[in-house]
Amino acid sequence: MKQGWNTLVSLIGAIASALFVAGCDKPPSAPRTADGKPVEVVAVNPADEAEKEAVYQLKSATLAYKQALKVLHAYYVKIGAFDKQLWAERELANLEQAQTFRFEGVGNPTLPPAKSVENITEAAAVEDVLAARKRWKKCLDNLEELYSKKGLNFKLALVRNIKARFDPIRTYAYFLEAEIPPANLKPTEVIPEADALFEKALKLHKQGKILPGITDYSKQRKALLLFLELVRKYPRSTKIAQSAYYIGEIYKEYFNENIRAVAWYQRAWQWDPNIQLPARSQAAFVYDFRLGQHGKALALYKEVIKYEQYDWNRVRYAKQRIRELTKSKG
Repeated sequence: MKQGWNTLVSLIGAIASALFVAGCDKPPSAPRTADGKPVEVVAVNPADEAEKEAVYQLKSATLAYKQALKVLHAYYVKIGAFDKQLWAERELANLEQAQTFRFEGVGNPTLPPAKSVENITEAAAVEDVLAARKRWKKCLDNLEELYSKKGLNFKLALVRNIKARFDPIRTYAYFLEAEIPPANLKPTEVIPEADALFEKALKLHKQGKILPGITDYSKQRKALLLFLELVRKYPRSTKIAQSAYYIGEIYKEYFNENIRAVAWYQRAWQWDPNIQLPARSQAAFVYDFRLGQHGKALALYKEVIKYEQYDWNRVRYAKQRIRELTKSKG
């Protein structure tokens, strides 16, 4: 009896541990040595000129990327653009947590002085970030290719760990119109490849919702990237409006990307005004309770009454919030 009880306790503990891991939005583990210690320093072969150059370029690109993000962040602080300031903070934190070790045996690059926020436009600062991000990724690719060709498997795994820890969701175009397709797309074509991609993404999204309050963030990320891929590759597919809705859902529910979420919800009903998914309700909620933009929320609650009559609970709640918001304005 005691042995059976111990087995049950062990089983419950294992399940709880698995759910805890799945329910945490954390990057992949930092690399470790064969004896389980964290890798802190990686020595570059002093006799290998190709490795020395590739590592130097990566170090230079990393510094330039950080510098560009700090300038952009300072610019947004200066003009009071809180939402974009938060984006720059998130992208900088994303970059800083990607590489957990340092290379040794290569000199430290020196960068030109950072641009002054007093003499730069938003467009120029954003362009610097995008160019720096692109260069950094290219340097990682080059180093990965070098280690692969030379059969340096441990160092290859380290570079791939940097890539895996860098979260594509926490990178931004900083201008939504550059990130989100236009409102005038027409979902008029049934495209089998798009339909298959949609079903794959939707399955991952549903599998990522393990239990209330417990999420498999890895599956939600994969689902999000597949929905985004569908919209990008098949802009005339009949699945783009639904994909836009689920992109908004994932941004809202799992990654606290409220500005992105409402923009994608809006595309859902712009691409299909009669969509049978609660895009307007969800956007209204975000404007109402997360962004504090009650005017936009009020307008959308009125749209809910008109377009979401397939869900009486949402219509009833919209009417309630219209009364409350109207009363508070009065």
